[in-house]
Amino acid sequence: MLNLQLIYPEIAISILALGLLIVELFVAAKHSRLLYHLACVTSIIGLCLVGLTLSDAPHYQGLGTLWAVDPMSQFFKMLILLTTVLCLLLGLEYRSLPPKHSGVFVCLLLLSSMGMMLLVSSVDLLLTFLSIELISITSFILTGFERANPKSNEGSVKYFLFGTFSAAIMAYGISLFYGFAGTTKLIGISQTGGPLLVLSVLLILLGLGFKASLVPMHFWVPDAYEGAPTPVTAYLSLAPKIATLGAMVRLFSVLLPASLLNVALDIKLTALLAMIAGLTMTVGNFTAFFQNNVKRLLAYSSIAQAGYILIGIVSGSTLGIEGVMLYSFIYVTMNLGAFAVAQVLADGNAKAGRDPYSLDSFNGLSQRSFGLSLAMAFFLLSLSGIPPLAGFLGKFYIFSAAVQSGHYGLAALGVINSVVSVYYYMRIVYHMFFMPAEEGARLSIGPYIYGSLAVAVVSVLLFGIYPEPLVSSVQASAHYLP
Repeated sequence: MLNLQLIYPEIAISILALGLLIVELFVAAKHSRLLYHLACVTSIIGLCLVGLTLSDAPHYQGLGTLWAVDPMSQFFKMLILLTTVLCLLLGLEYRSLPPKHSGVFVCLLLLSSMGMMLLVSSVDLLLTFLSIELISITSFILTGFERANPKSNEGSVKYFLFGTFSAAIMAYGISLFYGFAGTTKLIGISQTGGPLLVLSVLLILLGLGFKASLVPMHFWVPDAYEGAPTPVTAYLSLAPKIATLGAMVRLFSVLLPASLLNVALDIKLTALLAMIAGLTMTVGNFTAFFQNNVKRLLAYSSIAQAGYILIGIVSGSTLGIEGVMLYSFIYVTMNLGAFAVAQVLADGNAKAGRDPYSLDSFNGLSQRSFGLSLAMAFFLLSLSGIPPLAGFLGKFYIFSAAVQSGHYGLAALGVINSVVSVYYYMRIVYHMFFMPAEEGARLSIGPYIYGSLAVAVVSVLLFGIYPEPLVSSVQASAHYLP
């Protein structure tokens, strides 16, 4: 039975996002910042409604046969909307976006977030596919929003081409899935299996891997992230990734248990996921070694981070699911903080006529703004997994789940990759604190950037030292899956 109260957040965001297009008609370009404020309010309204539905639906509830609301999906929805708010705050301080198209920009961002909310609640592969397509179409446009920037156009085209290819692969995988199971629903899936199941799941996984930037569907990431406006880059590196990985938690919680499939088939699927997780971590980290553009470095870093999170799904345990949720939250704060610092520095570099995102532009940042460089150091150390910062807690949960489930090799590979990542993160720290400062325009840190950085720094420090509130929330949300 369809309970409309449970989909109020999606309904509200859809209506208000489209309403912003109408508001744009009556707002002059010089007052375009108003649209960003209204979009932030829309996201906060969505957050409040998700919180209310969480209290109304403490256990799993099916909405017809396509959609489900449970504590896990609500957790991911709140995380997606929090990411949206913080990226909109970055957009308020970003000067390169055309003011006359602000309504279109914020509308696309909100509709993309709504697609991600659908994705994490989907219990039907058809809805999963449609949600992925909504996210992809809006993301293509957002990536190419700086039309005067050739790299933005190039990144958008590559994103579109890879997206089209991955959509075709996923659609074929779903058709195979329907062929052997007789349904596209995850709940009540036919208990018959065989080699065809492995093939169909592999194709579906490749489609999902495109959005989560998993190897081998990661090739679009560096160019798209480098060319996109920085608020969009921050958004694409976070929201689609955590939404897709949240959907994969639900998918593989149904497919992996040996009670559903025969043991041999379960081992094949687990081995497939483990191989992808290992490759994603390794390719992301070792390719980041050779990057001198901070945006591209963070792009490859985000690929590696997706590999870490995937380890939690491979473990197939409650602890693994908790690790996925915990690390997703922590990843949002530390990665968004890093992009916020990069945006501030890029604005100053652009005014000075230098490459906005070159690694050398971080030279002597501590002498120009010690607070900004210290915040960036916190984010990078947390991404490395250095205690007592929050990133260490997230990786500890993920690797513990792998060890508990017997994936010792994967856990060891994760630890090795974390050690390797310290090198390229510390390159940025070295440039900030130990290289002589270069002449440049005065750094301008607006109030919205300050707000975003404050949220990120407090989260990285607080949840590293006192993680109990976050851990309790995650444990309460991860206890039930259909």
